[in-house]
Order: sequence, then structure tokens, then C-alpha cells
Amino acid sequence: MSSSAASAQSSDSAKSAHQSAGAPVNATALLVRFSLNVFLACLTIGMSLSVVPLFVHDTLGYHNVIVGFAVGVQSLATVLTRKFAGRTADQRGARVALMRGLVFVGLSGIALLATSLISVAAEPRLAVLTLARLLLGVGESLCITGTLTWAIGSLGAAQSGRVMSWTGAAVFGGFAVGAPLGLALYGGTSLAGVAIAICLLPLAGWAVISRIAAVAPAHQAGGALPYSQVLRIVFMPGLALALQGVGFAVIGAFVVLYFEASRWTGAAIALSAFGLAFVLMRLIGGRWPERFGNLRVAQASLVVEAIGLLIVWQAPVAWLALLGTALAGAGASLIFPSLGIEVVKRAPAASRGTSLGTYAAFQDIAILTTGPLAGAVANPFGYRAVFLCGAVAAALGVVVVVSLRARQR
Repeated sequence: MSSSAASAQSSDSAKSAHQSAGAPVNATALLVRFSLNVFLACLTIGMSLSVVPLFVHDTLGYHNVIVGFAVGVQSLATVLTRKFAGRTADQRGARVALMRGLVFVGLSGIALLATSLISVAAEPRLAVLTLARLLLGVGESLCITGTLTWAIGSLGAAQSGRVMSWTGAAVFGGFAVGAPLGLALYGGTSLAGVAIAICLLPLAGWAVISRIAAVAPAHQAGGALPYSQVLRIVFMPGLALALQGVGFAVIGAFVVLYFEASRWTGAAIALSAFGLAFVLMRLIGGRWPERFGNLRVAQASLVVEAIGLLIVWQAPVAWLALLGTALAGAGASLIFPSLGIEVVKRAPAASRGTSLGTYAAFQDIAILTTGPLAGAVANPFGYRAVFLCGAVAAALGVVVVVSLRARQR
């Protein structure tokens, strides 16, 4: 590592120690503001995600393949722009990255509003809707990466696990609250009401964080790494994160179908149990990675996730499957912040945004690819088999984390 990178990291560590020791109340207040902004931004994603399938299928009259395309293109845009978002945060500043992300979210609302108002054939409206989804995907990438980089830069690297725990809870909460809110607006005002809300929410988010002091781009101090080296730094933690994401994805995509095929009641409760356990663990155990060791917490979390998925796989009754989904949610919860701390430790400050963006992309890719692959497994072997696949993936994640711990000894 170059002397300038070492100097930047030393300065960052000193600032981190001063901030974490000097003003924990202020740190919590800042975290609340950063997290509230993320929550508001992710409300727009949850709202859009819940109504786009209905609009494309019922209003535009397209079949399920096009519905799937309209939903998935946003996630594809997010994955493909993670590196761009990280570079923006590193070179232009995290505040700039976040501000641009909010602008993209607002523009997506304008495009969605145009989709709802124009009276033309279905094809042009689908094209404008696709543009709205692409803009929202870019906005998500910039908002999340910008927030993580800005918050860690403001509070110091020693608080990175806590930052990622709170931010992740805000993301998940925004998705969960946004879906029913979007459906309620859609039912009362059609797509236009949802679009107007998506236009306004970024303004509310910016009002929450606009007075937080900007952090100078660490890139100015030198020490930024070539992207090939960023990939080497991120690969092992990212691989473990991706293996965790398999279980996350199979629960989200197939647990409702599994309950219905098993003729059990409580399918919606299963998703709620997973989500509630996920958020509660983030809030309760947000400081565990720093307190007990980030890789130790990641390893234990993957074990818990694997056990939960195995219970779902073999559950003879609904309540055991519910228990398994809750355990899987609790296990999955702390893996992103725990392994993210490892990324922050390994990456120089000048490449932190790029590293975090690339790291997050591993989970994005896992979730994008798991659905169709698990569907191919479910067709011949049944829904139970996909949860076994998720458990195997989590177990492989344990092997990756054990390898990471061995390298540190």
C-alpha cells in the first residue's frame, strides 16, 4: 500500500476514534438521519415494485414475461451501476453521489407520471415505464452507496458495522412499508398518485440530511486502487455474501408457494416472520460485529441461516416452517454488515465507495440469478428442494468465512 493511502487510513482511524469516543449521542442522531433518508428513498422502490406488475398486466395488457422484465430491469440497472456509484462517491464525494441518486429517483417518478398520463398505444407507455425503472435502479445504487460512504466517512471506520446495520434495516423497512403504501395509493388514485409520491419523497429525504456536513472525497488524498485490486479485496467477503443471498432469495420467492403446495395456512406470516426477525436482529445486534469480531459473527450467522433453511426443508407442519423462516431471517441479518466491515478494513479510504458498491453487487447478482435457477430445481424436485439448496449455499458461505479467518491467523 502506498504511503499516501496509509496516511489517509491513519487519518480516518484517528477521526473514527475521536468521533466514536467523543460524541456517541451525535453519532446516533446522525445515524437516524442517514437511515431515515434511506428509508424514504426505499419507500419509492417498494411502492413502484408493488404496482408496476399490476399496471403492466392489467392496464397495458402484457403477459407475465413482460411483467417480469418490467420488474427485473430495475435490479439489473442497480447491479450494473454499483461500480459507477462507488466511483462517484470516491471521486466526487459521497454527498454528491447521494444527491444525484435522489435526483434519479425523482426523475423516475416524473417518467412514471408520464406513463400514467399519456394516452398512446401500450408499446410507447411500456418504453417510458422501462425508462422509469432504469432511472430508479440507478438512483437506488447511488443512494445506498452514497449513504454508506458518507455515514462511514462522518462517523469513522470503527462505526462501519453499525452504519451498515442501520442502513440495511432502513432499506428493508422501506421495501416492506412501501409495498402496501403503493397498493393503497394505486387503488385510490391509480398510477399517477404513486408517481407523484415518488417525485416528492426524494425532496423529503434531502431535507433530512441536507445540513449534515459533507465529507471530502478521500480520492483527493491519493491511494485509490485500480478496479482489479478492488475486486481482489472484495471477492472473498462478496462471495460469502452472495452465498447468503441464495437463502434470502429462495425464502422471498418460494416460501408462499411452498405453503400453498403443502396446504398450510400462514404463508404471509412466513414472510413477515422472516422480515421481522431480520430487522429485529439488525437493531439488536448492530454492534455485535465490532464487539465479538466481524468474521466470527458472520460465520455464526451463516450457520443459523443454514439451520433455519434446513428446518423449512424438512418441516412436517406449518409452525416448524415458520420457525425456520424466522431463524433464516435472523441468520441472514448480520451477514452484510459483518462482511462489510471486512471490506472497509481491507480497502483504502480512497476506494471505499467503489469497494462497498462492488461488495453490494455480489448480493444483487445472487438474488437476481437465484430465482430462475431455483425455479429450475423446483420444477422436477418440488419446492422443498430449493430450501435445501439455500442451506447448502449458506454452508458453503461458512467455508468461505472460515477461510477468511484462517488467513488472519
